[in-house]
Formats: sequence, C-alpha cells, structure tokens
Amino acid sequence: MKKGDTNYKNGFTIIEVVLVLGIAGLIFLMMMIALPALQRQERDTERREDITFFLDTVKKFQTNNRGALPGLTDNGTDETSEVIVAWSEEGLADAGKSSWRGFYRDSLGEKFKDPNGENYRLDVLRCGGSITNASCGPTAANAARNISNRQFPNDFTLLVIVQSKCSNDAAQGVVASSNARKMAVLYKLEGGGIYCADI
Repeated sequence: MKKGDTNYKNGFTIIEVVLVLGIAGLIFLMMMIALPALQRQERDTERREDITFFLDTVKKFQTNNRGALPGLTDNGTDETSEVIVAWSEEGLADAGKSSWRGFYRDSLGEKFKDPNGENYRLDVLRCGGSITNASCGPTAANAARNISNRQFPNDFTLLVIVQSKCSNDAAQGVVASSNARKMAVLYKLEGGGIYCADI
C-alpha cells in the first residue's frame, strides 16, 4: 500500500442518523398534535356555513310570508315561549306550515346535518316581554334571569332567539330587539366560544 493512500467508504455516522430520526419524530409529533385542532376548526367553519344557510332559508320564508318569522306553535301563533325541534318524520308530519316545526320539515329537512353527521336541532325562544332591552342570551351574567334558564345547549342544537340581535359585547351575547321580525342564532363551537349570527 502506498503512503497517503487511504481506503475508506463515504456514509452517515450514527449521530447523523439519530439526528435525522429525531427531527422526523418531532415533525410527526407536531402533526399529530395539530391535526385534531385543524379538524375541529374545519368542522366549526362548516357549522358557520350551515348557520348562514339556515338564516338565508329563514329570509326566504320571510319573503314569502310578508316578513313574518315562523310561529312558536303549530298553528303559527306565538302562544308559547319555546319549542324544541329535532328532525324525525313522525314528529314533524303534522306540523303547521307557518310554525318552526313546519319550517324545519319543509325548508330544511333531514339533510340539515352537523359535520359530525347528526341532525341539527332548533331550540326556539322569544326574547322580550319582561326583559325587553335587556341581554337575553345564555351568559354567565344572565344566569338568574336567562330566558332559557339552563345550560347552553351543545348537542347539535341551534339556539334561535326571536326578537333579538347579536350584541357587540360578548358578555351580553344577545340583546332584545323591538322588531319582532329579527332573530339571532347561537351555536356553541367545538373549538370553543359561541358563534352568533342574526337577521
């Protein structure tokens, strides 16, 4: 063998291999942590779009009914303060066309589903009466006089509050409106917070 002639092979050292594997593991871990949050955010975006569709459908109903919203009873009158609607052929078959139950059946139907695949439910309440011009949404400050007087629904339920509008103050949630043709819709998002939209 001649002096200065070395016979060695090029390759990765064990430290380089461990370093590359460590970096790949970190990237994989970051993806596993971020993916569920991205999926929740995507579902919440779909829910916001569903609420926009719902409000557009209500506006079409108002256009065809001289600006009136559906009624809180099956005969279209506002004798009661709330009604809970869930999609089922049996439960909606006899609903009046001008009621929220009839509106759900005729305008939304069984395809009105949350991104998780569950049918949306409507919890329709009237704001006003003894708490006119007061905050009337389900907020901590309002727990004692809240018109719903219960926990905020989070089981695929849209909380529809007739004769109200969304407040700019998040602590108030929804405030009463003097216009009986106004309404606000609240939905508890999976990623946190409550989304409010109104007409």
